[in-house]
Amino acid sequence: MPGTAAPTIYETGTLRGVTGPTIRPGGLQLTGRGVDFCRFAPGARLADVGCGAGATVEYLRDQRGFEASGVDPSPLLLQEGRLRDASLPLLQGGAERLPYGDQSLDGVLCECVLSLVPEPDRALGEFGRVLKRGGRLVLSDLYLRSLSAPALCGPTIDGCSAGARSRKAVETMVGDAGFSLLIWEDHSALLRELAARLVLAGGSLEGFPCGAAGSGGSPGYYLLIARKD
Repeated sequence: MPGTAAPTIYETGTLRGVTGPTIRPGGLQLTGRGVDFCRFAPGARLADVGCGAGATVEYLRDQRGFEASGVDPSPLLLQEGRLRDASLPLLQGGAERLPYGDQSLDGVLCECVLSLVPEPDRALGEFGRVLKRGGRLVLSDLYLRSLSAPALCGPTIDGCSAGARSRKAVETMVGDAGFSLLIWEDHSALLRELAARLVLAGGSLEGFPCGAAGSGGSPGYYLLIARKD
């Protein structure tokens, strides 16, 4: 998750208390679903782009047996991950310029991050560069289920809602970057669940898509898996 001079909602506050180190709807649930679908070989080399405090990297290494590493621009979150487990390979960097060689990875995971990236097309190009031919891209993120912009609970847009796009727009971006779509799944229930948990925890939904808390709002949450052609 991107870091700034002042701590963001991903680095501190009620959201962290509710989500724990994964800092996204559903936690590791969609990570496991994506990995199971991709059927990576034991020891496959994977990268978590926007790894935050490294919860996914830890899961992929310790519970799934992959050679996983993470990249994130936030020094605060990376330090948190290193303090929890000094063996985690967590690197500082952004999605638009990854610290990996060409065709060096079997899989790239990018969970609740692409909509935060200033240049998502460039990031997708980087994913394609570092993936081997036939490598898998696992994306989960906010998207717009209708053409209308999402209503926000407050004036601050500090989260995935800032760069949310329609399903068609996301699929087009992924295709234009040289990927073939394998699955698209709607997991908007996880977004609504997170909103409810934030309310129960006494947190504010300022900057959170209001529609996520109800059944008919325009924001949704998806899982996309694609193959590098």
